[in-house]
Amino acid sequence: MVLKDRVVLLLALGAVLSLVALNYLGDPPRDRFVGLCVYSSGSFSVLTNGTHDVTLGEDLEEGKVYLVEGRLYGSGKRIKASRIVESEPDFPQERVEGYYWSWPSGSCLILPDRIRLSRCLDVPKGSKVILSGLSYGEKFYPLEWTSEGVPTTPRDGLPWLVEGVVYSGGPKPRLWNGTDEISLYLPYGVTLRPGEKVRVLGIAKFYSKISLIVNSGDDVEPIGYPESVPLREAETGEIGEGECYVLSSGKRSLKLDCHNLPLYGFKARVGDRIQVKALVRRGSLLCIECDVKEPREKLENSICDKNAYPAKISGIVEWVKVYGNGFGIANVSKGNCWVLLKLKKSLGLTLHEGENVTAYGIFTTYRGMEAFEVSSGDDVCSGNS
Repeated sequence: MVLKDRVVLLLALGAVLSLVALNYLGDPPRDRFVGLCVYSSGSFSVLTNGTHDVTLGEDLEEGKVYLVEGRLYGSGKRIKASRIVESEPDFPQERVEGYYWSWPSGSCLILPDRIRLSRCLDVPKGSKVILSGLSYGEKFYPLEWTSEGVPTTPRDGLPWLVEGVVYSGGPKPRLWNGTDEISLYLPYGVTLRPGEKVRVLGIAKFYSKISLIVNSGDDVEPIGYPESVPLREAETGEIGEGECYVLSSGKRSLKLDCHNLPLYGFKARVGDRIQVKALVRRGSLLCIECDVKEPREKLENSICDKNAYPAKISGIVEWVKVYGNGFGIANVSKGNCWVLLKLKKSLGLTLHEGENVTAYGIFTTYRGMEAFEVSSGDDVCSGNS
């Protein structure tokens, strides 16, 4: 009887041990790895936790963190996964601080250290950022980040968002932001019109002048034209508007009676009354929209009124005197009024007694006598009486 009980006990113990063995073989112990996917080719992926890398034969999404359970082999460099789920990182992360920048090619960097990112971020271009993540190869894989505003004060080699008036056109336009002239280096095909107001984002460079390197047309935002002010009161960077008389006309510029700066970008004759809309620059006016309001031929003959400015004189040449240096004077009279017309050698004019003369210019003096001065030979018309 005792023997029979022992046999039953041994059989029961054997059954229990068999069940334990079956359970062990059916659910073996699993390795666990949490890592960031830094490479995926479709047939296998690479995960890293910053200190250790593993590969597995699964197609995962780069930039995401996964928890993988399975069996490590190959000296711990590979894992045969039995369970894969997205996870929060449980490994130490690196911290990167700088300014976010993107290129039209799709690559993104953190300036000034030019740290290449694995992907572009949904933050304003040029903004200051603080990132947490992992470096792998030549890229930084961001997992978390915060952003601040884009700098509005220039620092060499860093992003700068500046607003101002286009100071000059051409392939390398300049911008006036209220205090400085900024040279703009724009992408091919991007043009700006003088006088318009723009907001521009680029990389500041301190050359002989402050420069802004712009790498995308999307970073240039026109915001209209500034409101015009009276031309006589307009200051640098403003658009001035008014009616003016042309006092002298050079090859490239006009001297006006309404402003002390020369006007560029428009052609008119001495004595013309013009409507001017111009950008005020530090040394000149640049025509934005100009037109001849009244031609000089409509000026009254002011030979008897020496206060006109500018003026037109018409009369008969009474006499002409030319000095050895080529300078000459001609007495022009009408009725009881007369004036000395100064004939600079550079004018290339030859007048004769008895001719009718009409001239456009300003009144001045010659050796204490009333005189009239013209700026070019085109301002004198003569013919026989």
